[in-house]
Amino acid sequence: MMTHTPENLKTMLPSEFEDIRASGEAYRHALTSAVISCLNVPENWHVNGEYRGEFGGMFPVQCRFTPPDEHYHLCLCSPGELNPEWLIVLASPNGSYIRIVKTLGAFWPEKINKVLSLADRCRCLDYSLPGTAAILITEASA
Repeated sequence: MMTHTPENLKTMLPSEFEDIRASGEAYRHALTSAVISCLNVPENWHVNGEYRGEFGGMFPVQCRFTPPDEHYHLCLCSPGELNPEWLIVLASPNGSYIRIVKTLGAFWPEKINKVLSLADRCRCLDYSLPGTAAILITEASA
């Protein structure tokens, strides 16, 4: 099984992510775990990775970052068959509110960490979901 480093993840093509997904649960678990290990998760947040299709199976890698109050999820989705870029999506728990807050042409842990940190600050300041989305869209692109 291949070891995934941040440098390796930055250069992977959407088809390579799909190939790993097609290789089975163990390979997908290793890939998702490698992605999560590159990130700085805010204190007390929960992280769930998709390994079997728990979140619908639309992306080879999908990680859900959920703050302690569980008011929303930040979903990190890899490139693949549906989308050629990394996506960071803000979603309410019931799916009634969904916004893409950042797209990345490559895996950039520093930029993903910035979004996670901003989301945690918005949570601490008790921003609404639309307010959090507005901040993440504006500030994360700066």
